[in-house]
Amino acid sequence: MTVGLAVMAAAWMLASGQQAPAAGQLDLASPKLRIEWAEFKKLYDTQAIVVVDVRGAEAFEAGHIPGARSVPLDQVEARTGELKAVGKPIVFYCS
Repeated sequence: MTVGLAVMAAAWMLASGQQAPAAGQLDLASPKLRIEWAEFKKLYDTQAIVVVDVRGAEAFEAGHIPGARSVPLDQVEARTGELKAVGKPIVFYCS
């Protein structure tokens, strides 16, 4: 099962050291921007990734993946430096 967790792939690429694509060139439907559940679980359980919830504060407070950080979608670009500084791959999710 593939989990659609890569909401902001450009920020993921920046955080993992990859070159971000130019605006308009990012295909959010690309399988390269998805992670299989088993792989996510393994990385999550070993704390090899940072999980970021891009929903609003109200939705985050209503429930989220344990340990996830809240960075609302409209703040991701402004907080890219902060996200890069974590030094781990980042998995974004919105539901």
